[in-house]
Amino acid sequence: MNEAADERFLKDPGSNESGAYLDDIDAMSLEELEEQLPEAQDALDAIESKLEELMGLRDAALVCAAAMSARLAALKQADNRERGE
Repeated sequence: MNEAADERFLKDPGSNESGAYLDDIDAMSLEELEEQLPEAQDALDAIESKLEELMGLRDAALVCAAAMSARLAALKQADNRERGE
């Protein structure tokens, strides 16, 4: 696969050009595919690692939001008791 195709896909992988990227893959010889496979696997591994990291951050954010909501409810309840409501 040529570098222009790589750069085109990396800039906007969701674009209509992704079909052209797949066409480039279809046009590759067995030797070219075998040569590119380790790079593709490395890229996939990096993406999976980053995704796991992002999912951990999402989980932490959810826990924080739940704790903040519970704390807010407790503070409102305490405030209402102090006011005699």
